[in-house]
Amino acid sequence: MKIFLTGSSGFVGSQLLPRLLREAHSVRALVHGNGSLAGGSSSQLEQVKGDILSASALPELMAGCDAVINLVGIIFEHGSSTFEAVHHLGTRNLVQAARQIGLRRFVQMSALGARREDASPYHTTKFAGEEEVRDSGIPYVILRPSLIVGHGSAFIHQMVGVMRVVPFIRPVAGTGEYRFRPVHVDDVAECFTQALTNEMAIGQTVNLVGNEELTLNDIAATIAQSLAIHKIPIHIPIPLMKVAATLFSVLPMQPPVTKAQIRMLEEGSTADPEPMKRIFGLEPRAFRSSLNEYLRP
Repeated sequence: MKIFLTGSSGFVGSQLLPRLLREAHSVRALVHGNGSLAGGSSSQLEQVKGDILSASALPELMAGCDAVINLVGIIFEHGSSTFEAVHHLGTRNLVQAARQIGLRRFVQMSALGARREDASPYHTTKFAGEEEVRDSGIPYVILRPSLIVGHGSAFIHQMVGVMRVVPFIRPVAGTGEYRFRPVHVDDVAECFTQALTNEMAIGQTVNLVGNEELTLNDIAATIAQSLAIHKIPIHIPIPLMKVAATLFSVLPMQPPVTKAQIRMLEEGSTADPEPMKRIFGLEPRAFRSSLNEYLRP
C-alpha cells in the first residue's frame, strides 16, 4: 500500500515511519518548510515539500497514494498556525484532496477528550477535524491517544527537566490527582499501522490508552524513583499557574505552559482500554517498565 503521511518528523511519526517501511508499505512523506527526514529518500520512501493548509497543491502531492495517515497537530498556537487552521481546516483540505483522487483509507490522529463543546480549543478543533473525516465518505479510522510516553515525549521530558533543575523540591501541578492512562508510542504506532488494513477498525473512533490508570502524582513519583531524585513534592496551586500562564502569553517566546494546557491537565486523560485491545489485539505496555527503558542511563 502507498501511504501519504503527514507529521512524519514528529513524535509519533518518527516511530511510525520506520514501522510502515518494515511492513513493506511505500510512504510519501509530506515535509513542511525547509525540513527533511533523516536518511533521505529510498525506493520505499519519497519526501515531498508541502503544507496541509495549501489546499490546491494537495491533490497533486497525494496522487497515486492508496491511503493517508494524518498526524499533524500542535500544542501551541503561533502566528497563522492556529488550532483551527491546523487541526480543522488542514484536515478538511486533506479530506477534500483524498476524496478527489479516490483514496481508499483515511487514518486520523485525534486526541482523547476531543469533543464539540465545553472543552479547550485544542480539543474542540480536534473534534472538528474528526467530523470532517467522518463525513468524507472515505473508509476511515480515528485514533485518540491519551498521554503518549516513550523516546521523545515532550510531557515526560519537561517533567524530568523541572525535577532536575529546581533545587530541593519537586514541583507538582495542582493537587496532582488528575488521572491518566499513559500509552507507549510504540503501541500507538502499531495501532496506526494496523488501521490501514484492519477491517474491524473501519468507521471506528478508538481511544488509545494504557492498562494502568495513574494520577499525575503517581507519574511524577515514578519518574523521580526511576531517576533516583529524592526531593520533597510541593504542589503548585492551579490559580498561581494560571497567572503565570497569562504572563507568559504576552512574552515573545514559546510559553512553558498555557491556560489551555492547564485545563487539559485538570481534566485528565483516561478511558477504557478494552476496545483498543479487542480491535487491535494489543496488550498495552506497562508504564513503569517502559519508562525505565528510556529514562535510565
